[in-house]
Amino acid sequence: MLFERPWINGKRSWRSLKTKNLKLAREELHRRRCGLKPVEAASTVTCGDVIRRYQDDDYPDDQRQARPARAHELEARFCTNLLPFWDKVPVDAVTNATCDRYCDYRVKLIRAAQADRAGTRAVDLDLNTLSNAFSWGTRCEMVKSNPVADRPLYHSTSKVRHCRETMPHNSDELHQLAAVFFGRRKNSAVLGWQTLIEGLTGLRTCEALLQRTDAKPHEPGWITDDGKSLCVRRAKRQHSVNPFCTVTDGLRLVLDAHAKWKQEHYPGSPWFFPSPDDPSNAVGPTALARALLRLDDKGCGHKVTSHGLRAFYVLVRRSQGATDACIAAELGHQTGGSTVERVYGGIPLNWLNGGSRICPGCQLESRPGLCLSPTLCRNQMKAWKRRHDHFLRKTGLLQAAL
Repeated sequence: MLFERPWINGKRSWRSLKTKNLKLAREELHRRRCGLKPVEAASTVTCGDVIRRYQDDDYPDDQRQARPARAHELEARFCTNLLPFWDKVPVDAVTNATCDRYCDYRVKLIRAAQADRAGTRAVDLDLNTLSNAFSWGTRCEMVKSNPVADRPLYHSTSKVRHCRETMPHNSDELHQLAAVFFGRRKNSAVLGWQTLIEGLTGLRTCEALLQRTDAKPHEPGWITDDGKSLCVRRAKRQHSVNPFCTVTDGLRLVLDAHAKWKQEHYPGSPWFFPSPDDPSNAVGPTALARALLRLDDKGCGHKVTSHGLRAFYVLVRRSQGATDACIAAELGHQTGGSTVERVYGGIPLNWLNGGSRICPGCQLESRPGLCLSPTLCRNQMKAWKRRHDHFLRKTGLLQAAL
């Protein structure tokens, strides 16, 4: 198909000549330029029309399916942020300069409410939703193309805070965090268990909250007959990568103690982490994150986030000698270890395969093939069990098991 390149409202655009034949295309172009055939008028659709159509159709995804509840909630919020600025802006007038003006407008509002925030990350999220709305508008034939598909990013990658910056640095700090929740009122104990299990499985909060104690085979919470694997349902369409977590000896101890606690306090609830207000439902998806935010650095000496527990799992697996590719598969990643290295940092030199390192359990220098297997070495496991039993004994959670 051949095209012409007319100027419309100061912007160079494309118009189809509706033929592949060069002679016919030249004749069609001559008719248009001589005024013998009227050229299509400029669009009168505004960005607000596109956003409202996206809202009316309930924020569909690329496959025209409904978005998950959390993503749906965020898309609705971002559309609310976009409308005051973009409502009257014509689609044909949208340029990168328009995005720059929106960035200045949005950052000013954010800093007026919270002076310590940069605001640029929120701008990128808003413009991503605007791009989603334009993509949907093209499928609804409201616009011909997405004018913000090549928009700039405003949040610098050097300012991105990864979860490795807010993780417990060792098992003692993880236990200290859990002990804070166990030592508070009864309703906080469920958050202590959530902290331990997320740290020992690497699950996201939304994945951990799907676990059920009455799960049927191949449902979240089901443990295989050999007791070595815990079935999970991963987020971000990663369920088919690895729908199981390995039940290590440390996780086995926590699960056994958790079962005794749950039988005593919430025997009728099917959830791993029942809500104290309504045990028929799981605890809220932001409960742990908000509790850790309130603790700040009082729990273990520095700030820890719920997603930081996932980084702690990576740290533990690396200390046990697992490769980044192996850890990526355990987390449900499909990138073969590149995401693990980028997000969770590189491997310390003394942990690299081929070099000696200090085994965290027996404190002896080891070569690959000795203490670098994915499972804990015998001395490490004994030390881990002693520390863990001491922790549970202090919190009064392992009375019957002892």
